[in-house]
Order: sequence, then C-alpha cells, then structure tokens
Amino acid sequence: MLDRRDRLILYELDKNARIRLSKIAKKVRLSRETVLYRTRKYFSGGIIRQYLTIINLAKIGYTHHKIYAVLHNITEEKEKKLISDLLKDPNIGWVASCDGKYSLIFTILAKNLIELNEKIKSLHKKYGEYFSDLEITSIIKAYHYPRDYLIQAKSRSAAEKVRFRGGEKENLALDDTDAEILESLSDDSKVSAVDIATKIKVHPGVILNRIKKLEKANLIVNYMIWPNVNKLIGNYFKVLVKLNNVEEESEKKLYTYCQNNPHIVYIVYCLGSWQFEMDIEVSTTEEFRKIMRQFLSEFSSSVLQYTALNIYQEYKFKLFDKQMLKNK
Repeated sequence: MLDRRDRLILYELDKNARIRLSKIAKKVRLSRETVLYRTRKYFSGGIIRQYLTIINLAKIGYTHHKIYAVLHNITEEKEKKLISDLLKDPNIGWVASCDGKYSLIFTILAKNLIELNEKIKSLHKKYGEYFSDLEITSIIKAYHYPRDYLIQAKSRSAAEKVRFRGGEKENLALDDTDAEILESLSDDSKVSAVDIATKIKVHPGVILNRIKKLEKANLIVNYMIWPNVNKLIGNYFKVLVKLNNVEEESEKKLYTYCQNNPHIVYIVYCLGSWQFEMDIEVSTTEEFRKIMRQFLSEFSSSVLQYTALNIYQEYKFKLFDKQMLKNK
C-alpha cells in the first residue's frame, strides 16, 4: 500500500527520473537512505518496471506508427512466440496486450513507408494466419503529462512541463557516441555519466556535454518512470477517438481539456481510422466511465465514436535502439 510520501516520491521521479534522490528527500522530508530504500521497494514490488527516457525520434528522421491487431485461432504458445519476436525487433518500441476491440498493440519506428511496409509484410509472412484484422495509425504529435493523480491533484497547472514528441521530421546527425548515450539512457534513464563513459572509454565530461546537447536539440525530451499501472493505481485504458471536427479551435479545446485532467497521462494526434488517442489511468472502471461521460458531454459535437481498450500487460517500452541505425 502506497502512503502519501510514496506517491510524492513517485511523482517526482515521473516528472524527472534523473532527479537526485537528495532533492526528493528534501521535498518529502525523509533521509536520502530512506528514499533509496523506498525506490528499491517500488522495483521489487513491481510498481516501477524501468526508468524511461522519452526520445523524439522525429528529430533523426523516424516516424512512429501503431499497429492494432485482432488475434484469432492462436495458441498461447504461438502468441508468446509472436510477442517474443516483437520484443527482439529494434524498430519496435512498445508492445502491449489489451482487452476490447483489439488484442495486441505495438509500435513500429520507420524512416519511410517502404520500411514500414517491409516490417508489416515480414510479420504477415510469419504470423498472418493469426491476424483477423490490423489497423495502422501514424503519430503526428504526442504529449506526455505528469501523473498528477499521484499527488491527488484535481487539475493541472498550465505551467507544468509537458513532454512533446513527433512533429516535422528532421535529420539530426548522430555519431557513435551519441548512439551509445541514447542506448544507455533508453535502458535506464538514471544511468550515470561515469558509467556511460566507462563503457565507451571517454571522459564523463564529454558524456554530460553530449546529454545537454541532445536535450537542447529536443531529441531527449524527458526522463520518467515506466510503471505497472495496475499496481500503481488500478486500471490503464487507451481510448481511440474518431473526430468529426479537427479544426484548430477544436484541437486547442481538446488539448486544454486533457491538460487539465490529472488522470489523462498521454495524448496522441494521429492519422488513420481515428484521429485522437488518450491514455487514462484510474483506480476503478466507474472512475473511467465518469471521465468518459464528462469527455463526451464536453465534445458531443466533435466525437463521432470511440473505442476503449483495457491495457492489462505491457512488455516493452524503449524508444531508441542503436541497432535501428544499422538497419537502414
């Protein structure tokens, strides 16, 4: 059971996973050793899976596509093999199982449509008989919000840091040192500059300067926790929304609404069968229904229909793998 200080610690780590534990200790009025002990308990108890680095891969020319699959006539063993193959692919950044209209969701990072098509053809060749349907959406832009529900906030401050990724593709050049830094931070955003420097045999000061440069270029967006939402709060819903009106004014209103709801932690503007997605983390299904009733009431003229998926298992969340660069 998480107490108030646990929630405060998790909140600070979610806003910036690279924050020094001594700073968190001052904020929650505990010793650094106690904060360290508690963070270790979050891992051993399965509340935190990993410290994540949010990377905007549009900066190095990649687009982000989501594949929503309906599985049928598949054994448990074959499904595990499918998921295992997805986890091994460096161009697949997120994999999750869900209840609802779809069975499995995964993301493909690709330089162009030809690369995306080759990935999907390869999957079809091996597992096509188990897909009764596939939907593909492409991310235009996405926003990560702090998990303000951890501090029992009723709404968010407009000044709170929002983590943005997507937008126009760019061609920021990466050398081997940059790639090694991004790889290390993707595996553990708390990894020290000294540890990275030791691994690739350069001075720690070089690593720190490179990290600052990557942050300034907005390639590294932020550092956060990857929690097991079911253990952290209870339920993780992904809502796919088909919109009737996506004019600029409606888009701003939608953004502001989500910005102000502490249980909406991620939104996506996308191209595909629907135009908008939002991730909602709540204690109970009744709380989710209440949020959706309010949402539909607020946007009754804009929402044509929506589909809710219950994400019950996440297997992978990694937005950069240096092997991607070798696969070009």
